[in-house]
Amino acid sequence: MSLSSTETKEWLDRVQKYFEEEFEKDIAPNVCVFKVPKSLSSAKPEAYTPQLIGLGPYHHLQPQLREMERVKLSVVKRLHRKSDRWSFSELTSKLSKLDLYVRACYHKFLDIDAKALSWIMTLDALFLFYLLCLHAMGKKIEPSSPLWGLANSVGKKLAEDAILRDVMMLENQIPLFFLENMVKVGSAALEDAERKTIEENFPGMLVGFCKAVSPLEETIKEPDPKGLKHAHLLDLLYSMVVRKEDEFKIDIPADTIDVEEDLYHPRDMVPTSNNIESTARMALTKSGFKLPSFKDKIRPHALLLQDIMKILPQKIELSTLDSFGRGEAPAVEKGLIPTASSLAKAGVRFGKTKYIEETSFDEKTRTFRLPVIKLSINSEVVIRNLVAYEAMAISGPLVLARFMEMMDSLLDTPQDVKLLRKHGIITGHLKDDEVAHLFNGMSRSMEAHGHCQLNKTIEKVNQFYNARPSIKALKMIEQYVYGAWKVLVTAATLLFLLLTALQTFCSAYSYSSLAAIDKLNPIWPWSPRFSS
Repeated sequence: MSLSSTETKEWLDRVQKYFEEEFEKDIAPNVCVFKVPKSLSSAKPEAYTPQLIGLGPYHHLQPQLREMERVKLSVVKRLHRKSDRWSFSELTSKLSKLDLYVRACYHKFLDIDAKALSWIMTLDALFLFYLLCLHAMGKKIEPSSPLWGLANSVGKKLAEDAILRDVMMLENQIPLFFLENMVKVGSAALEDAERKTIEENFPGMLVGFCKAVSPLEETIKEPDPKGLKHAHLLDLLYSMVVRKEDEFKIDIPADTIDVEEDLYHPRDMVPTSNNIESTARMALTKSGFKLPSFKDKIRPHALLLQDIMKILPQKIELSTLDSFGRGEAPAVEKGLIPTASSLAKAGVRFGKTKYIEETSFDEKTRTFRLPVIKLSINSEVVIRNLVAYEAMAISGPLVLARFMEMMDSLLDTPQDVKLLRKHGIITGHLKDDEVAHLFNGMSRSMEAHGHCQLNKTIEKVNQFYNARPSIKALKMIEQYVYGAWKVLVTAATLLFLLLTALQTFCSAYSYSSLAAIDKLNPIWPWSPRFSS
């Protein structure tokens, strides 16, 4: 649908405004939240599009997700129950100063004004913070929770799983720098010791949450302070699955959000005929009336943050989050690597290791070591979005995509899954056929490129497998027998036609000879043939 001239002008004015502001402040693009291309999402669109909750500007305003707005607002009401009615607006106003930095994180141009964007980001960040606190405390959805109404409508466990899946989708990510600033602003009115406690525990909540939803049993150790050095939750999880040294950097001047500043400072108030409230406030200030500072206004919200964080243990126990995780001849292989069953028949043993980068094959002991994979109902969505993020954001080798391609080849049938489950490499509550279907369906939208250590391991396994006598014999049969099947079929067809023609000729010749004999020897009434 084409835009009218008025709409086109309005759109151009907005784009030009944001361009000039970004240029003036020299804001570099820090794109980390991408729209997943159809080439990746077409195989299973619902794995990349939020089904229950929209976070951030891409999906917050989607009509099919509006029911969740009521739930998010209930969460905000609960967080601000002890505060005055202006607390959320005050928080939104402060965080609106991050507008241009937020826009720089999104791959798609955000055609939405600064006030609306700040409202969306603040509301969704508060909701995400609430979820992180719930998970860090090991709590489920209870009758007192704002999520209880939603749980009643779709089922408690289904609601929990659906929210977890949506939170980890690439298009649904909230930049962590925004979440960090929200927590800092919210806790600004607390004492230094109290504020320090919150700031020290918050990164641990992020790391703990990502460990809970990780598809690997063991994750790369990520120091808690580094939890905030990542673009968003999905980026943090990726760095815990695949070693990633570079950190997400966004340069925000320290004075962008000044929590010491009085929101209604007299010098900022210029009375106009259309701003009666501003004029009244200036008059009150000049008469000696002390207006409440930002710290005073935000203090109830800060106290609530403090109450939530006090419930958290000093060292977050990750165990509280575990519930969110958890003879034929060898076939001719056409995948990246032979199936697990085929490798076992060729003499390969399977062993466990911790991380993807430690995947290896020892020719002497014939041991193929793989990281332990824990699979739950949420795992497919998490893995698909990790692979999509890697394809969009990582410039080097696509290690995770290559690993998933390898697992797709290994786990071709439920029998392959059962074999790896026996060796403790596959864990979780998914059935064998569900695991095989998960990996087989994922390969349709993956295409890894670049050289990585996994390629060497795959090459070693293939060389060992192809060197086995039984496999050599099978390949010879395939090459010299199966490879010549077209010639054999053609020869068999010609032989069949030749035999058919010969039979027809013989039948016709035999009938002609019999007729000639009958003419030479007429049948008389007393002949044996006549009498019979």
